[in-house]
Amino acid sequence: MAIRQEVLNDVEHAVGNLLQRMHHAARAASSVVDPQGERLQGTLDDLERLLELLFDYVSPVEIDVRPTDAARIAESLAAHLRAQGLAEVNLDGTPAVRVLADPRLLSRSFSLLAQSCARECDQGQPVVVESVHDAAGDRVEFRVRATAEVAAVATAHSSMAEAVAARLIELQGGELHARPHPACARAVVLPTAS
Repeated sequence: MAIRQEVLNDVEHAVGNLLQRMHHAARAASSVVDPQGERLQGTLDDLERLLELLFDYVSPVEIDVRPTDAARIAESLAAHLRAQGLAEVNLDGTPAVRVLADPRLLSRSFSLLAQSCARECDQGQPVVVESVHDAAGDRVEFRVRATAEVAAVATAHSSMAEAVAARLIELQGGELHARPHPACARAVVLPTAS
């Protein structure tokens, strides 16, 4: 898979900003110990998450695709959204079919998508997870959307998280569709098991 240049540009910009913040925080921490130490730690944590995403994006991945109930996939996606503080995650219309997926990769993808959604939506924002079976196309689409209108806020971190999630889903034969409007709107498409 080709590495998308715009994603790497976002990462380069974000890493530059983080390093600059670390430099300022470290300089300030030498004169005032306590509050600046917390700021420096937060900056280091941000850098660690960003570098982890970069590693995920460019690293080779082992795949173990197997048939899994669509209901389990939908519940896993909902659980990741709830874990990010998006309360009232409701499941709607899960079909009784099996899809092909690697549970480990899908869990990582859902974690990244949930983080991205949480950055766009307010904590406690009601979210719906809908599942639609396209029998003619032999696929299931798991849609996430906020139930109220919110203003989307994109960050370099969420852009990278989306790129890694898309890559991991594509490796399983699926697709990720992220829509800018409404905020938190995502669709994970997975092939059905024969």
